[in-house]
Order: sequence, then C-alpha cells, then structure tokens
Amino acid sequence: MLGSEVRTGRSEDSQSVARATTFLSPGLPEELFQGICRYLAKHLEGHIELSLEARHSGPMHGDVDPFRDGQADIGFLCSPSYLYLRGLERPSVRLIPAAFAFGDPRAKGQPVYFSEVVVLASHPARNFKDLAGGTWGYNDECSLSGYFSTIFKLSELNCDAEFFGRRVRTGSHEHSLEGILNGSIHGAAIDSSVFAHWRELHPDLVPRLRVIDSWGPFPIQPIVVRDTLSTSVSDHITSCLLNLGSTPKEREWFASFGLEGFVPSSDELYAEERDTLVRLGVIAPPRKQP
Repeated sequence: MLGSEVRTGRSEDSQSVARATTFLSPGLPEELFQGICRYLAKHLEGHIELSLEARHSGPMHGDVDPFRDGQADIGFLCSPSYLYLRGLERPSVRLIPAAFAFGDPRAKGQPVYFSEVVVLASHPARNFKDLAGGTWGYNDECSLSGYFSTIFKLSELNCDAEFFGRRVRTGSHEHSLEGILNGSIHGAAIDSSVFAHWRELHPDLVPRLRVIDSWGPFPIQPIVVRDTLSTSVSDHITSCLLNLGSTPKEREWFASFGLEGFVPSSDELYAEERDTLVRLGVIAPPRKQP
C-alpha cells in the first residue's frame, strides 16, 4: 500500500484541497485513487477525502457538477466530461498537466489508451462490421472508450446508431464484459487499461473472449482541479504527481495497476477529440478569447 498515515496540517494547500472524486472506478481500482490521494495528502500536509461516483464517467449536460458547487477539489474523469466542463461559459475545472501512462506497449510511454472491441470467442464476427444488427453494450454516455469511440467509428463508416439492432447501457466496463459472457449483449468497446486489469483478475475467463478490433490511441483520462483552486496549489499537485514513482517501491506499486507512472500532459492532448465532439454537436465550439 502506497503512503503512510495521513498528516493533518494548516498549510494553504491543506485548507484548499480536501475532497477528491473519481468517476473511473470500478473500472480502475479504487485502491489506485486511494493511494494517490494518500500521497498527495502527505505532501500537501492535509487530509483528502475520496469519493467514488460510479453512475457515469464524468458530469456532462444536465448532471450535477461537483466542481462548480465545491463538492470536489480534484477529479479523475473521462475526457469528454473535461472538455464539456472546460468549455462552459464559466469553466468549472482546469487540467492538471500530469497524466497516467499505462504499460500497454502500444502506448510507448505516452498518456494514451485504446478501445478493445470484445466479443465471445465463439462469436462468428471477425471485425466490427460483422456486429451490424446485433446487441451492443456500452458503459455510459460520457465514456470515451466505451461510448464515444463507437460513435466515432460509426461516423467514420457513415452509419448511425441504427447500425445495431439494440444498444444496452450496462453501467460499467465490467458489466459489459459480464453481458458478453452471459450472452445478453454481443459486443462492447472496452477501455484497454480496464480490460488488462480484468484479465489479470479473471485468467479463467480470458479464453472465452476475443478482441476483434482495437480503436485509438485516445488521450488518457485527465486529472482536473476545480477552476477556483489557486494556481500555486495546482502547481504543487502537478509536481507531486510527476515525482510519484521516483522510488522502487512506488514503481512496484504502479506496476500492480499496469501503470508506468505519471508523465507531463497538456490541453493539446485533447485537441483532436475536442474538434470531433464539436463536429458531432456534443459540445459547443471553443469560445473566442476577447
């Protein structure tokens, strides 16, 4: 387990950062975010309370915004949510320029990931087009890997949602995999990092599944802070995250989640995705600066 007993202090950082929310569990283990929060709390000389929001991969249209109402200071969420919240007339978040780098060899140490199109090993499909007319599962309507990646692919093929016979909201990547295994859905696009961790936990089930396509790379899920957080505090958080993984113990801890560590990031990483979501009418075009 990373970190030690959390210290309580009265520094500006500890007064400014008290609450973190992850929208990425259970796909990515809760223990990962607990460890990161313990590490940050130790270095910010305070206490960070972590909450989990499993209903969706991040707030978007019509959802409660915990960053706007002060219920979250730090957030781990999917990139469509970041782009939506950042594009509001009054942005409620800003990016922490430190991002996860997973050990997937295709990522080559960069902050990217992929969507794996998964079916039963016994399914006759050999590619995504073979799933036309079938039942498609997706985790939620904010997920890049599980939902928007499919929208992007259908747009590329000049198709729409009618391509499938039926679509089922499963609630999580794990539930999508369960649905494939029990036959309630025929296929789903699964976050490659989540799928890698799932395979480690369920080696007996791996032979029952087959990946027929991989989409990406896509920009990794961003880490954000509420927009009203002081720049000095967010800079401190960035520095802490980029330093995490500097010891063999920390690198071993990262590896247990399939991670290499944190690497520098920037808003530019999400530029192509922003353009695509604007083109599809999901988010508003960026506002011109006066």
